[in-house]
Amino acid sequence: MIWTLKKGMYRAQHRAMKMVSMIVPFPVPALLIGSGSIKNLAENIKVRGVRHVLVVTDKVLMDLKLPESLLESLKDHGIRYTVYDNVQPNPTIENVENGRKVYQKNNCDGIIGFGGGSAMDCAKIIGARVANPYISVRRMKGMFKVFLPIPPFFCVPTTAGTGSETTVAAVISDPATHEKFAISDLKLIPKIAVLDPALMVGLPPHITAATGMDALTHAVEAYIGLNGSKFTDEHAKNATLLIFENLEKAYKNGSDLEARENMALASFYAGSAFTRAYVGYVHAIAHNMGGICTGCPTGWPMP
Repeated sequence: MIWTLKKGMYRAQHRAMKMVSMIVPFPVPALLIGSGSIKNLAENIKVRGVRHVLVVTDKVLMDLKLPESLLESLKDHGIRYTVYDNVQPNPTIENVENGRKVYQKNNCDGIIGFGGGSAMDCAKIIGARVANPYISVRRMKGMFKVFLPIPPFFCVPTTAGTGSETTVAAVISDPATHEKFAISDLKLIPKIAVLDPALMVGLPPHITAATGMDALTHAVEAYIGLNGSKFTDEHAKNATLLIFENLEKAYKNGSDLEARENMALASFYAGSAFTRAYVGYVHAIAHNMGGICTGCPTGWPMP
């Protein structure tokens, strides 16, 4: 009986949110697309009056020198930057709080998320905490709890999978409770997303495959869920078609810029679909497993 009532409550919530998603206008990031498009981001940041950005990334990408073209472009346009590269896979609340301190210490006034979903999600929540210093990360859990707008925010994905560059959501882990949860708010959608296939050329085949399947999962879950619309169905189908036509090409030849660009677009389309139609049981299970593993040095010991 209890589970029947809970199911009814969840279905009612889904129907309500479907109506909201059809009425409330979702912000859409401006897109910079194509090989070398990363060099155009600094100019677009400058015209928005941003003077000092926090670049949120991870140490692997810094060791690979992947952000160098971005950093050089920022310097050329007179934009100061500070790099925060302590983001870990499945970023934690501690990662967010440390990043917020770096932002405030250096008087930054904008944020760039550079990397995979972990870097972009961490950057989103850093922005949320900067703008809402009296609301803890845990209290932001759920929907529409980021009350004040975050600083100007820009995303540069280096994988084609998460779609975080266009979604309302950011996922965070709490090692203390082994919980992985989402913070969802329209204010977390970036102003600009850069889809530069040249940044993805060095992505190993197994990560290319895994992130591509992540994008496919987003598209499928958005399409078969109960909250779909004409918009989400169209974007989910476009994403699926691009993935089927390009994932194997990108897997076999990482230097295929056309395939890489199409996969980046597929990830973006899938993200646009699921951020309005939501995901399903696949992600519900994955979040629980990811939360259990977060903070475990060997990966799998139970708390």
